[in-house]
Amino acid sequence: MRGVLLDRDGVLLLMDEEALYRKALDLGAYGMGKERALAFLARAVRWINEEVRALSVRTVVEEEALFRALAEEAVRELRAPLAKVQGLRYYHFMRPAPGALDLLKALKAQGLKVGVLSNTLPSLRESLAHHGLAEYVDGFYASCTLGVAKPDPRAFLLALQDLGIPPREVFYLDDDPENVRVARALGLRAEIHVPGQPLLDAGQ
Repeated sequence: MRGVLLDRDGVLLLMDEEALYRKALDLGAYGMGKERALAFLARAVRWINEEVRALSVRTVVEEEALFRALAEEAVRELRAPLAKVQGLRYYHFMRPAPGALDLLKALKAQGLKVGVLSNTLPSLRESLAHHGLAEYVDGFYASCTLGVAKPDPRAFLLALQDLGIPPREVFYLDDDPENVRVARALGLRAEIHVPGQPLLDAGQ
């Protein structure tokens, strides 16, 4: 095995519901209340997910425009100061999965190339850097940047081509069984990860 390809959401990063709740309390304090703030944040998450599914945000510049629009909407709907929402990103409401940093360090210590393939916005590298994980990753493959999303085999092939490693020499880990099925069909050694299980065990 010469390389490892990892999913991000559910493997390296998990949703941080506590951080989302704290932000709703903060934004709700400007007059519209916690419940309305929570509803707005939930709608923003759905909006982002729809943009990811449509592959309509292809560059970091386009992503910045998306978050500016969300910030302006928050100011209008929640009456919050722009400073409270400007610069907020979806990955501020995520947290490293238990063992994620240790897994990445262990993989790099073994001399393996590490890539992250995720159905997400172009800021994949930034999302991992925010949580202290990016320095252990060699390749960042966001569906919106690639122009194709998992489980389409082309997403895997583009990542493998960039890593320069044939499928049979790559281990793949994802919490989505369909993505794992496609990876196996391409020749990768692929396993399903259950969020919350020890990551070091999965990567051995």
